[in-house]
Amino acid sequence: MSAEFYLHASCPDGPGLIAAITGAVSEAGGNILDLRQHTAVDIDTFFLSALFEADDADGRFGTRFADLFSGLAASRSIEWSLEPRARRHRVALLVSKTSHCLYELLIKQRDGELDCEFPVVVSNHPDLGGVAAQFGVPFETVDTSKGKEAYEADLEGILARRGVDLVVLARYMQILSPGFTARWAGKVINIHHGFLPAFKGARPYHQAWKKGVKLIGATAHFVTEDLDQGPIISQDVIRVSDGSSIAELARLGKDVERTVLLDALSLYLSRSVFVRGERTFVLR
Repeated sequence: MSAEFYLHASCPDGPGLIAAITGAVSEAGGNILDLRQHTAVDIDTFFLSALFEADDADGRFGTRFADLFSGLAASRSIEWSLEPRARRHRVALLVSKTSHCLYELLIKQRDGELDCEFPVVVSNHPDLGGVAAQFGVPFETVDTSKGKEAYEADLEGILARRGVDLVVLARYMQILSPGFTARWAGKVINIHHGFLPAFKGARPYHQAWKKGVKLIGATAHFVTEDLDQGPIISQDVIRVSDGSSIAELARLGKDVERTVLLDALSLYLSRSVFVRGERTFVLR
């Protein structure tokens, strides 16, 4: 019985890397279905993401591949991971009162365009419980009035109980503590209402209108302890006219936020994102 696997690898650049890695996949009995690679010359680093199929009738292909690949990995200082494609990430959606990003992800997942599971929607308000119910997703609330440490302990309890391995902030209007972001480093994705981290705080589209902006956009990024400064996964912009009202800017901004957050989650699920320091390298 064949199965499909994602191979995610990065290392210092050097000659023959593609041949060596694909050769190892072939030696293990794998047939490559998709391969993307890039060399970041500024940091002398090679990145590769591959999808391949192999016989896994006994369920032990991963062990056999690790035994074969570990020698090459050690000799070329390759950081790597191998995941069965059948393993679907369990993604918690955190929301407050705004529904557009929540609807977008739930609809796309229901239609088979997101290869993941949504085991829970968590909110600091009860308002969107009905939306989660429409899609048959459990809905839980956290009480932020308890204080950040106490309520985040409750939140992490929910994530553990639901078996969550990735968190998406689908317009969750709470700042996560440094401790939480450290424990979930590289596992929390947020959508920010700006092409670059700008217009912080409340009423961003009012701020944008007052500045006479000509472009509005959105940025999806990993969450770090520095507010809206984490490694960027996806961005997009649209041009707006000076005749646009604040309400029109907000409506157009929601459209961009939906598409950018969906793109970021899709890229993460397809193992296309590499993080190096304060930035990402995305293989499309």
